[in-house]
Amino acid sequence: MRYAFAHRGGRAHGPENTIPTFAKALAAGATALETDAWVTADGYVVLDHDGLHRAGSPDQRPITEIARAELAGHIPTLADLYDSCGVDYDLAIDIKGDGDGAAISAVAEDRGAAGRLWLFTPSTSRPGAIGNAHAGVTVRVEELRDVRKRKTLLRSLQDEGIEVVNARWQFWTRAAVNEVHELGMLAFAWDVQRSVALWRCKRLKIDGIFSDHVHLLDKSRF
Repeated sequence: MRYAFAHRGGRAHGPENTIPTFAKALAAGATALETDAWVTADGYVVLDHDGLHRAGSPDQRPITEIARAELAGHIPTLADLYDSCGVDYDLAIDIKGDGDGAAISAVAEDRGAAGRLWLFTPSTSRPGAIGNAHAGVTVRVEELRDVRKRKTLLRSLQDEGIEVVNARWQFWTRAAVNEVHELGMLAFAWDVQRSVALWRCKRLKIDGIFSDHVHLLDKSRF
């Protein structure tokens, strides 16, 4: 297995999408991290899953509508992550909201890290211009299990230059993985939280996984 990402930084070991948790995962041997990114109203790429600002108000306002300075202190920018943890790891980012792949990849380009950046969107959207970063798409179960839909979708993704097809680990079948590989793309699996899920991914020749547990990521190498 080529890639094993600590999901939201390895949230089984600390507060998700925070610098201490990212750093802890890397210190424990993780070679890849996963996070979620939003772009604030003033153009900062910040790392948070829900994308809602709650501090100081009972109302939940979208991060995309407020400035970076208004956010809670534990929410880092992508630049903060690179500045604190360096760039010697693969980083997968789930683009949230309307998405701005160009803004995200620009931060990575500035740090010389774009070649190890993986940007994911749902199958209904695309990240836009992302420079040297890698483009991935997360698909639904019906898009993999319906053979006709799958073949049509995979060919269209190949034509668009998508490099990775991502799906929940239970959604994958050997036939689907084989078709992805035959078209020159990679197959990633998310929500790999137990050994049984990891072993199934290995049997299917999945190329990369996402897990909250760093110890499972270590096992993926054997």
